[in-house]
Amino acid sequence: MATAHNLGHSVIRHRLEPSPAVEIKLGIVPMLDEPAHKVLEDDLNVHASPWERLLAVENLADSLPQEAGLYMFVWRPTFKLAMADSSPSSFHQILYIGQAGGAGQQGNTLRNRYREYKKYLHGNPEALWATQPPDTRRGRLTHYLTLRPLEYWFTTIADRSQIENLETRLIDLYNPPANVQKRPKLRARVVGPRKPVLRS
Repeated sequence: MATAHNLGHSVIRHRLEPSPAVEIKLGIVPMLDEPAHKVLEDDLNVHASPWERLLAVENLADSLPQEAGLYMFVWRPTFKLAMADSSPSSFHQILYIGQAGGAGQQGNTLRNRYREYKKYLHGNPEALWATQPPDTRRGRLTHYLTLRPLEYWFTTIADRSQIENLETRLIDLYNPPANVQKRPKLRARVVGPRKPVLRS
């Protein structure tokens, strides 16, 4: 709770300044590729357990399975829209996607991996107002995992040979801002000089 409290103070302290932004850069092609979505959904249904969602708190590790799988850190601000069908609609942003027990991680588990992230969960939220965005994995995790409310989504996968491929495809789809490796190749937006508007 200390981080949430400090984050609240930081928001108040910087309320009158220009707001920092989460670097959301979604690839248009991956987001519109419906056949790829269907195959990814089918593959997850075959190889992965149903996803679970828990609050990302410091003592969560002991509640997590000692199994291989995939995980995400997800920021879910509290604002919700009341929809006509009575189901509230809320915003969420996937900040980081990772694997536990995939290639090169044979002894690793979701529980063990979460323990490695504890140090990022109580970082200094003032880093969100830094003028230069971080460009390393450690810097991005320190930067984004201070956001609250923060959730930990995870799924177990028995066939470890499937984990890396599924992780890569999820990263390609969501392009989480805290991931450094395996991000999709996106075309930069070219901004040139504006043409003058001729008035008669």
